[in-house]
Amino acid sequence: MQSLKFGILSICLIFSSLSYSLELPTTRTLLTVSGLISNTNKDSDAIFDRYMLDKLPRDSVSTHTPFNEGKHTYTGFKAEDFFELLGVEGENLSVIALNDYMIDIPIKDFTEIGAIFATHMDGVPMTVRNKGPIMIVYPFDDNPKLKNESYYGRAIWQVNQIVVNQ
Repeated sequence: MQSLKFGILSICLIFSSLSYSLELPTTRTLLTVSGLISNTNKDSDAIFDRYMLDKLPRDSVSTHTPFNEGKHTYTGFKAEDFFELLGVEGENLSVIALNDYMIDIPIKDFTEIGAIFATHMDGVPMTVRNKGPIMIVYPFDDNPKLKNESYYGRAIWQVNQIVVNQ
């Protein structure tokens, strides 16, 4: 009987580690993710407030951008962990800003090139006034091949929606 209980417990632990449970936001929603994701917390969407995003593992990029004067350190949530949390099943993101500007970004820009979802600039939370609450930032200084209109166009700010596509 003891080994049966242990076996059932082991199976439950294995399956529970394969998916995450998303909490619900306790403050204003900053980001809504939909599309090809397996982990949601509101209907078929995953919604996040600043507190939830700030709890995710962090990543930083120090770089110049065409949008801000000087070199800044941008910090935000680590894309790979975010994709794993959501159970992303696609290869492309349609990223949408507060003003409805939309750009398609391959997931490999995050996993291979090092783009991040920045929520802070120089240690200060980004607000709508300074291109927040979320901005896609590429390591422009580290890779000169990124300094072109294609990647500048993908460095979208005031992000509030992401749709995961094939």
